[in-house]
Amino acid sequence: MNKLTSNQLFSHYELLHRQAEPGFFEKKTKDYVRRVLCRINIKKIYEGKLGLIYQYIGREGRDNHYDLAFRSELDAVEINESTQVYYHGCGHDAHTSIQLELATYVAQNKPKLNILFIFQASEEKYGGAKEVCKFLKENKISISKIYALHVTSDLYSNYVSINKGDVLAAGLTCHLKLSLRDSGHVSHQRESAATLFAKLVLLSMKLNESDFRCKITNFFSNGSHNVSPTELSFNITFRGKTAEKCKLKQQIFLKQLNVDYQNEIIMNYPVLHNDARLYEWVYQNLSQSEVIKVLETPFLFSCDDFSFYGKELDAETCYFFIGAYNGGHAIHSKKFVTPKATLLRGLYVMTLLVEKENERING
Repeated sequence: MNKLTSNQLFSHYELLHRQAEPGFFEKKTKDYVRRVLCRINIKKIYEGKLGLIYQYIGREGRDNHYDLAFRSELDAVEINESTQVYYHGCGHDAHTSIQLELATYVAQNKPKLNILFIFQASEEKYGGAKEVCKFLKENKISISKIYALHVTSDLYSNYVSINKGDVLAAGLTCHLKLSLRDSGHVSHQRESAATLFAKLVLLSMKLNESDFRCKITNFFSNGSHNVSPTELSFNITFRGKTAEKCKLKQQIFLKQLNVDYQNEIIMNYPVLHNDARLYEWVYQNLSQSEVIKVLETPFLFSCDDFSFYGKELDAETCYFFIGAYNGGHAIHSKKFVTPKATLLRGLYVMTLLVEKENERING
């Protein structure tokens, strides 16, 4: 990889890392991506709320069909919901930087392939991928293979982790707002908001099983030092090996709420499934590389709306991790930064997949 490519890759990351934006409102990020893609002269298919979709056509006569597609995400993590603080603690800035340089590589090297580049809005919340899939189907756009990578702070930068079958959990996250009886002064002997909340936390813990996780976060109440709360709100996340089990556990939890409540669904993602045949092909090619080492991904209780591409489209999908260990700072923390070595390895892996597909189809 030449120095110019490396410098451009690092420059993309530094700029995108500084301008973290919420899902469906990634205006500055989309503007930057658009400027880069316009310079390398690949064609726009879509720009708007859902992100940007651009195409490279390397062989004619295959209208609306693409040999490969690559997906990256534009949005940042909402570190603090109450103050709306956003930070690129999930690596979406890294994924987008890698994909921008991958598009540049493709435009310069001109493989005899048709390739779609999907820069998708809103992965962290609301599932932008589902709407992208709807757009692709409505426009009769078909794809053979779709790839996505994700950085992980659990591995060093020279490792890639991949597996076939179900690799990430289904996820259902709700924002619950409970209306409590107005007890007035805190000295009145009625069940307090704190007591109710403690019971709900214990209930959420009892829902946990070997193949299921439940967790409450971001809890808040009103009131003051001597005024009993009349509201209690929190997020609750259900993660499991099936979407059906997540829904069942949610219903069990909601039935225990003996108060009026409002329930907003902010995430509802299916299990992420890697196609077995595509996994075997990717594993074979990556394991022959002297640059990276390949490990097997265990089933993880993380979620990603990339799962919709496999569920909604008639395409083989493959999602894998690349190491981004950086001093012990975890993903989704305010100190996570993607190492430069990870950016370089990520671009190497993606270009390798393009090269191998070009060889497979064209010899």
